Amino acid sequence: MKKIILLFFLISILISCSIKNESDWTILVYMAADNGLNLDALADIEDMMQAEFSDNINVIVQVDHSSSNNPPAAYRYHIYPELMEQISYLGEIDSGDENEITSFANWGFNKYPSEKQALVLWSHGNGWYHNFCKDVESGNYISIADGEIRRGIKNINEHLEILIFDACNMQTVEVAAEVADYTKYIIASEDGVNSVGFPYAEIFTAWEGQTNTENLCLEIGFQYHQYYDGLVGVDQFSCSVLKTNEFDGMLTKLEEFTAVYSDSANAEIFVESRQQCLEFNDGGFTNPPLDVDIKEFFTIVSDNTEDEQLETMADELLTTIESCYIFQNTDDYPTGYTSDDVGAAIIWFPDEETQYFFDTRREEYQQLRFTETGWLDFLENTFTE
Repeated sequence: MKKIILLFFLISILISCSIKNESDWTILVYMAADNGLNLDALADIEDMMQAEFSDNINVIVQVDHSSSNNPPAAYRYHIYPELMEQISYLGEIDSGDENEITSFANWGFNKYPSEKQALVLWSHGNGWYHNFCKDVESGNYISIADGEIRRGIKNINEHLEILIFDACNMQTVEVAAEVADYTKYIIASEDGVNSVGFPYAEIFTAWEGQTNTENLCLEIGFQYHQYYDGLVGVDQFSCSVLKTNEFDGMLTKLEEFTAVYSDSANAEIFVESRQQCLEFNDGGFTNPPLDVDIKEFFTIVSDNTEDEQLETMADELLTTIESCYIFQNTDDYPTGYTSDDVGAAIIWFPDEETQYFFDTRREEYQQLRFTETGWLDFLENTFTE
């Protein structure tokens, strides 16, 4: 009997030793800085170290430095309050390869097991256009339209709780349609992101105090707006939160809209409503702005149409937008924009003056999952007489 008890005791010890201790959260930060953002990456890592959080949160950074760094290579760090501990030296990597995102995420979530997982993608961005996470050394970048960001996130073994894009113009309906299936929430800006980036000291400090993931996401949005509202020299900024399990409902309503109104997309109500919208993004930094806020556009349509069916469809679409974009603009933290209707997500919407860019990028846009909504057909018909 004693032998059986002893054997049971030894087996229990072996099992307990084999189980990894789980934290509440593991936050992985993928910093693609081999593109002129090297100093900004170092500043943001320093900012992370200013946060106050316990061992219940793992903050793990992979940063790919540029040639201006010595040495110009990639490292992994464990970030603690007031401390950065090097985990590994990776040498030169291609941070413009979607497989690097997958590899880092699967390594990090396995090595630092937790109840919930978050991933921050940090780099240059420009919506669904071609230059996300550009790596100067390799000349490569992660293509949204080619499905690379979708594959990079899809192949992560864990289903993400939160995906944060710390990059310009990444809160777009097109980008969301690529990755919404693989994360519960997406946090990003539909406008440019200041070189300061997300306020990590404030965000990571506030991380543990939230009772659930949705409240945490709302807090991240609040912290972003509060930080930039008080930052001298910044008068225009944006950050919104997408709840992905509501996103398909918005896409369905948009598909219903395009099915009815694509043939009349050149009607005055749509052309003038588009012209009244604030413009975001620039299609590649040298091109004119090509994007508008989807909520603002359909708000203007609803407010100005005399077509009862159109008003009803626009209002139904706006209701779904409100359901899935759970943090937009607030009175407490105004964004500096002139319209309270702005703050959800941008959508590609070239006008007559920018038709050339529509023509040259149409084939690329057609590869996106978002085109299943029929939006491309609607856009194409805005240029017909």
